Amino acid sequence: MACPWKRRYDHVPAGERPTFHEIRALGAWLYEQQKFPQEYIQALMGHADEKMTKHYQEGHDEKKIEYLEVGAELAF
Repeated sequence: MACPWKRRYDHVPAGERPTFHEIRALGAWLYEQQKFPQEYIQALMGHADEKMTKHYQEGHDEKKIEYLEVGAELAF
């Protein structure tokens, strides 16, 4: 069974598509911005070392973050 979301970014040039690690890093940064404890974020990401979690959270302030509206199309 093919994942229905796999083709969501087909219209975006390959070099501009967010990578798994970019999305993961953005998630860690967003949790930090919402004042979640660092220990919680570290556990959520599965990091044994706080330095690795901090590495993922760095650099987002300098970048312009563009939001793309997507739909999950979930059936309940």
